[in-house]
Amino acid sequence: MKFFLTTAGIALIIASCNSNKPKEETKPEINKDTVVTTVPDSGSTNRQTDTGVSEPDLGGVGDLVLGLSHTKVIELLGQPGSKDKAIEWGADGMMHQNWFYKAQGISLNMDSNKDMKDQAVSSITITSPCTFKTKKNIGIGSTYQQVMAAYEKEIDKSSSDKTKIVVGSIYGGIIIDFKNDKAENIFIGAAAE
Repeated sequence: MKFFLTTAGIALIIASCNSNKPKEETKPEINKDTVVTTVPDSGSTNRQTDTGVSEPDLGGVGDLVLGLSHTKVIELLGQPGSKDKAIEWGADGMMHQNWFYKAQGISLNMDSNKDMKDQAVSSITITSPCTFKTKKNIGIGSTYQQVMAAYEKEIDKSSSDKTKIVVGSIYGGIIIDFKNDKAENIFIGAAAE
């Protein structure tokens, strides 16, 4: 009986020791249909870049990308013409501030922690006269058919119609508004939480 209790006790000790070991990381199985993308470091930290779609193009236009640091934005565009007052969003607990480059047709929503130090691009909106384009060469003035052809596989058909195309989703992607069959407004980012 002592032998049985001792053996059971040792087995319990070994089992409890093994349960504290870190689990080995399993790597996803990659096959020919798997798409792997790499997003370059844009100078910001702790920013989510995954839009839920396999195209890296959904995160920006021209040199502007989601997560781009405020210092890089200023290097690219200069100081904004105006800024809104920063407010805390309940959805993410971050401070958000709109930066307006009206003469360039660009509006950026910048987010940061409450200390307002490391602001980074959280969403991008472009209108005329902005000439920036996505990696699939879509910009202000692109036709409805051009957008449909460029993003055919990534379009969220349930959220799109003849006046708006949602590429990716409203939770992360590109929303293009049309007027007279031409792209009038392009929004990049999350339009809903």
